[in-house]
Amino acid sequence: MRRIHTILLLLLQASYSLLVAATVARYSGMRIFWDSRTPVTVFDGGGYGRLIELQDGRLMACCESGGIKITTSTDQGATWLSPTLIAPNSNNVPNCVPDLVQLSDGTILVAYNPRPSKPYTADRRFGIRLRRSTNGGRTWSQEIFVYDADYTFENGCWEPSFLELPSGELQLYFADESPYTTTGEQQISLCRSFDGGLTWTEPQRISYRSGYRDGMPVPVLLSDQKNIVVAIEDNGWSGIGDFLPTTVRTSLASNWRAGAYVNGSSSQRNRSIDYNYCPIAKGGAPYLRVLPSGETVLSHQSTYGDGDNMKMYVYMGDKQAKNFKAMSRPFYQGTTKGCWWNSLAVIDTGTVVAVGGMDGKIVMTKGYPMNAFQVPYATPRIDGRLTAADTYFMPAARQVPMGSETGTFSYTDFAYDNTNLYLTTLVYRRSASSEEPYPDGIVFYLESKGRSTNLPANTAYRFEILPDGTLTSSKGNGSTWMETSLPDIRTASIVQASNYRIEMAIPWASIGLQEAPIGQKLGASLEVITGETTGRLVESIPDALPLQPATWMQLNFIVPDPTGIRGVESESYYHTPSGSESTNHICYDLSGRKVAEGKTQNRRFPRGIYVEGGRKTLR
Repeated sequence: MRRIHTILLLLLQASYSLLVAATVARYSGMRIFWDSRTPVTVFDGGGYGRLIELQDGRLMACCESGGIKITTSTDQGATWLSPTLIAPNSNNVPNCVPDLVQLSDGTILVAYNPRPSKPYTADRRFGIRLRRSTNGGRTWSQEIFVYDADYTFENGCWEPSFLELPSGELQLYFADESPYTTTGEQQISLCRSFDGGLTWTEPQRISYRSGYRDGMPVPVLLSDQKNIVVAIEDNGWSGIGDFLPTTVRTSLASNWRAGAYVNGSSSQRNRSIDYNYCPIAKGGAPYLRVLPSGETVLSHQSTYGDGDNMKMYVYMGDKQAKNFKAMSRPFYQGTTKGCWWNSLAVIDTGTVVAVGGMDGKIVMTKGYPMNAFQVPYATPRIDGRLTAADTYFMPAARQVPMGSETGTFSYTDFAYDNTNLYLTTLVYRRSASSEEPYPDGIVFYLESKGRSTNLPANTAYRFEILPDGTLTSSKGNGSTWMETSLPDIRTASIVQASNYRIEMAIPWASIGLQEAPIGQKLGASLEVITGETTGRLVESIPDALPLQPATWMQLNFIVPDPTGIRGVESESYYHTPSGSESTNHICYDLSGRKVAEGKTQNRRFPRGIYVEGGRKTLR
């Protein structure tokens, strides 16, 4: 009996050890936070919206809408000019699916896809055409021929997409089924131009999976300037039975050498998404872009999730355009029936713009890739209000936007001083309730030692705050959360008709720290909870799991310096707006040392504190 008891005890100890927090690899990579509360309408009608930032700082967008239209914005997409029709339909041939690019010499090109309507005739073919502008989009050239496919829908060509190489070679990729007139197959083809888009080579096959349909290519040159990667939709993956976002690639040195292409079994063909983190959201229409940091961002459309409506999903990838994860939705769709034929753009210093077709309009919203939350040195007043004296990281305390999943939009920001860590959250929620059983609220998670564990250790904390300021604190016990009482934590809240704001001050001493953890990057996560009549909807940070601190974001504590200038520890860059040549910008680093100086007119400087005419401003 004693031996059996010992064996049982050992088994229980072994089982318990499986539930004790263990150090594991920390989550790596960017996550994107969408400011989805007020999408901006770019076009009142149309489809296949595409957008770029021009060299003069304007944004330019195009779409198909009774032909090909363009519009521009001079305020980073807040407002847009009335559209201009640059490629009207003619001869019962709609012009569709545009793409645009600005070449290094300033020339702007818009390519598009003539798609004949029935009754089909041999003189009206599916094809690729383009127009050029050499004066910033004020006037456009006559139509330039690139390629013709067959004249029937079953053997057409589709979806042109540009890439300019450092050599000046211009490439135009498109989906092409005209080589396969007796099957339903499709390949990715490439035409090249060596004179800025005036003339084009014959098409070359660069991607083809026998028996299937490679489609909708979007190429990029990676930040290493050594590899070309093309996002495509591929319906040939075993066991899927639908399209999945996929990449095919070549080195810049090879540059799709003559006769070479990526077949179905090639190692240069990869499923894009890391399904260890993300569900398999089947669907096509991928779009790929590169951030200034070198990381990559990918989108596609899928009916995955609530209901059967089409949705846009976005993922963050590494510098090789692989390992895409942190799945998110840029648009809260509500009663919208779908979000179709979407695209991405990267503007300014790395802001991601999602462009989608919803309710017959082309709309956009902005997302902010982050791998850490910035925490400046400041002492906000904990009163549930926001004033200029509070000096959280962003002027309006809107560093971390959330809400695209549930429609409960919120903004969170941070600060710290020698005594406390501060948090403020503004939640747009009508008639917010603190009443059980399903109250609204927020949850803030903190790993006070920055440990990367698979379960919450005794250095991890969970703080749930209701709209009325009621706080419930919990502490990790190695396997789960245990409610606990922590001294001296302060909360304040103000509830209004359409929103509520929560502020909290967490003394360092209350979480076992003797001083502000400068130089450390504590783990942190957020949840915004919406109380419903039958339960609570929870929106969390992409890929952040409440019981796994290893998956949380990190807090980056910005060091105060004796000059009083608050620098930003970041590798990103600030793109100064166009303006007077007489405006001088000076940037200081964390120690107060001047690191850059110059005029405006779209110069790029390290992100930090700028002194303009003697006035310090955070960029």
